[in-house]
Amino acid sequence: MKKMFFSALFLLLVPTATQAQESARIASVGVLIPESLRSESQAVKGLREGLKELGYQEGKNLQIEIRDAKGNRGALKREAGELVRQKVLLIFTTGTRATQAARAATSDIPIVFTHPADPVALGLVKSMARPGANVTGVAALFLQMSDKRMEILKQLAPKAGRVIIFYDSNNPYSRENFLAAKKAGEKLGLKVEERPVKSIEELKKSINAMQSREDEALFHVPDDLIESQADFIFEAARQKGWPTMFSEESWVTQGGLAGYGPNYYQMGRQAARLVDKILKGAKPKDLPVEKASKFDLVINLRTANAIGLSIPPAILKKADRVIR
Repeated sequence: MKKMFFSALFLLLVPTATQAQESARIASVGVLIPESLRSESQAVKGLREGLKELGYQEGKNLQIEIRDAKGNRGALKREAGELVRQKVLLIFTTGTRATQAARAATSDIPIVFTHPADPVALGLVKSMARPGANVTGVAALFLQMSDKRMEILKQLAPKAGRVIIFYDSNNPYSRENFLAAKKAGEKLGLKVEERPVKSIEELKKSINAMQSREDEALFHVPDDLIESQADFIFEAARQKGWPTMFSEESWVTQGGLAGYGPNYYQMGRQAARLVDKILKGAKPKDLPVEKASKFDLVINLRTANAIGLSIPPAILKKADRVIR
């Protein structure tokens, strides 16, 4: 009787071979994002749907652990460390700060990123063809889009001969983006003015001091300090009648006039293929960083009406999305 009791207890406490195999088949993927922007949520959505098409089902053979720092830079380090402690098989990141936090947390767990800029220039990988270490992903190579974005801005606002660009003077990458935009603008005969600032207070003071002029437009380059004041910039642009060109859809849905940039949903789907290869045994260092395959033009007609700007029908036809 006692022998039968212990045998039954053993069966309850010890997983069967089938249960162990089922557990082993579940791929645990960590997702680290700096904040809940539309672009980042779209990248995660693309990742999920891409993995689903490749045969992964959440709750069956896939477990996704999302860690959102919600704009808190210090939280990124903590959340990255938590994913490492959970022993996820792979970490998916969006943007520079999340990727840097993941790299700092582990040199063993594979990392797959979606990134708007040049990951080589930022030191995230050694090269596009041979990333090295434990990191690879999908990049939009933002600097290469400057010519196209400046061209679209000129078509949207032909009266704007002066283009203003604000950026954090302490951020060398923002300075690099400015120089690329300036070169693109000068090719089109535009006067590009540099407005480096060192603080939020200096940014607001500088914008408030500017007069309303119909020959001016604002051009956005990726910069954390500037982006943290997006709502203030949108309102100031409406009041002064400035056309604005941003680098991605999320800024346009919030109030910018136009944006041209990578389709983050498609970048997530591209990243899913890399994730699948790694989960099946490939090494990140051997998987070339892929270039984003789709870029979208988004125009906000509500903003155009608010600043009294008439958008040429030809430009509207080219838009991937028009916010009315």
